[in-house]
Amino acid sequence: MPEEFDFAELRKYLRGQIDMGDSEVFLDEPWTLQKRAAAPSRPAPASPAPFTPAINNPAINAAPSKPATNVTTNMAANAPAINEAPAAPLFESPVGAVPAARPAVKKVAAAFESAESLEAFYAAIKSDVVYANVADLVLYEGPANPKVLLLLPAPPAQPGSFFATPAGEMLVRLFGSLSIPADSIGVTFFYKGRTARNIPALLEASLRKMLAKELSFIAPSVMVTFGEPLFHQVFGKGKNFEEHAGTDMEFSGVKTCSLVDAYAMAQDKQLKWVTWKVHIPKSSYFKA
Repeated sequence: MPEEFDFAELRKYLRGQIDMGDSEVFLDEPWTLQKRAAAPSRPAPASPAPFTPAINNPAINAAPSKPATNVTTNMAANAPAINEAPAAPLFESPVGAVPAARPAVKKVAAAFESAESLEAFYAAIKSDVVYANVADLVLYEGPANPKVLLLLPAPPAQPGSFFATPAGEMLVRLFGSLSIPADSIGVTFFYKGRTARNIPALLEASLRKMLAKELSFIAPSVMVTFGEPLFHQVFGKGKNFEEHAGTDMEFSGVKTCSLVDAYAMAQDKQLKWVTWKVHIPKSSYFKA
């Protein structure tokens, strides 16, 4: 009790009352006991917990400990976001960096692709890189819109009309037997130079484009190709010549049939027999 309340004011009041005599004592004088200001108590230092390695403590190994609550961290997490631009990095690491997009390369069309007539087409291919060093091109020979267009790999080395060669005369007789007269037959060449040359894949692609453009002007009812190498140049390496020889095919929207090499056929009776008895009967293009 003495340690909890301060009686100094009470003693002073009572002494004053005693000095004034009994007649002056006021027993109902208000006064209030006040608590002393307690000295701040120091918390007892916590005894350190004994060190136990985590490997020998199953409680620690069983579940991860919860992170201590940090008032400053919670206040920062609950504070409203401030829209500030992120600071620019001092340097950028090249690892994982996205390369800048390259500008699109515009494909330039060849001059022959915009030709509007067969004459303009031939004038354009003469200046094309494919025929840059070729002095004399052998162009289409035959009527407009032929019933049959003969496509050969290249023109014969000797100048003159293809139809005057043994192979040309043989083919005229062959298709005449199918009720296709000579004046309904035309001839053109995949490579139009008389000098033989190696045709790489890139050149084949250009020659296929030229052939497709040329066909759009000649507009034959049926095109016939001759020989296995030419078959692959026109249709690619993915098709088998033996399976497709004589069958109904198409190239650039034109009905197409492939037969054996015409020059070899003119010298080999067996190839003539295979063409007449096996390959041509496969195709519906030559049936009345």
